[in-house]
Amino acid sequence: MTGPRAQDVAARLQQLAIRVPTTAVDGPADTAGRAVEVNRHRRQRAVRWVAGAVAVVVLGTATTLARPDVPPVAAAAPAAPPSTRPPAPPPAVYEQPPRGSLADDPGFLAEVAALSWSPALDQTTGTSTQIEPDTRRVVYAADVPNGHRWALVMARTRQSWAVNWFTGPDGADAADLTEASYPTLWSPTEPLALMDVSADTAPIMVFGDPGATYEYSPSLDRAPDGSLVRDFQPLPTVDGVPLGLVPTPVVWSAGELRAAAGGTDAIWDIRYSSPAPWERWYGGAGGPPDMAVLVPCLTALGYTVDVGPGEGQFGYSETGTPDRTSAEEAVHEQATAECHTAASSG
Repeated sequence: MTGPRAQDVAARLQQLAIRVPTTAVDGPADTAGRAVEVNRHRRQRAVRWVAGAVAVVVLGTATTLARPDVPPVAAAAPAAPPSTRPPAPPPAVYEQPPRGSLADDPGFLAEVAALSWSPALDQTTGTSTQIEPDTRRVVYAADVPNGHRWALVMARTRQSWAVNWFTGPDGADAADLTEASYPTLWSPTEPLALMDVSADTAPIMVFGDPGATYEYSPSLDRAPDGSLVRDFQPLPTVDGVPLGLVPTPVVWSAGELRAAAGGTDAIWDIRYSSPAPWERWYGGAGGPPDMAVLVPCLTALGYTVDVGPGEGQFGYSETGTPDRTSAEEAVHEQATAECHTAASSG
């Protein structure tokens, strides 16, 4: 599959790779290994039972991983081999003044920069790498809408640069901030968006080149003539970054972010500080699925289901691009999750 739908699936699976279950399993499919496998095979129709969650990778749509509510344990990933290449030069955003409402509080910034990191995950290779502690630098810190305090920290991992997002309640001391997700390698050539989806409205911040502007559409809706349309609204610039309060997406594919200056390509690197609502739909999947239950359930929803070739492997897809609004997609996604729950709870 090619085109926008394939890009949607690939992008969502990139996000899922960051939020994989943290319990190790036998063999190479530990935390990082599972993340990389999901990413590497994002266009293959394969499903495997892993550590209490069902990882689903399909061509026509993408379901989500249930992520246990536990801290990340990226140390399970294999260490990256040493390299003789010179260290990566600092990107421009690293050397620029920090942004955000707390950027003029040097004491707070120093305390945040000193916070410890889990090993940074390379989503491409599946290796973990330790950052160089002396290179930690806060590039953004602010109290954002809905009562949150956010801090984005960059550090060098020799050949690359990594980011770590720390969160806490509005006004929290640096010591009370925690990692929102796994620290990961990041190329500043692409913007990074942060979003909290724990309430009906979600703060979203886009970090990238200074002066860049972005617009956001919370959902795909149906126009009076029956066509599917999006309404984009610009994100206001606050303390040097686009920052706004938007409706929380009802399903993984609902929201779309793009550059405001004639942008048409969606920006997919959006990271969540809490499990998204659609991820929790799969929380009831408590065991390996019974294919005798799962296959007819998914078939009734319009999927084509393929089982095998390996034990516990299956895949499913839809033909063409579904003509569904975001609200309709959410209903369909919940029904898909209910199939998994029914098939794995016996």
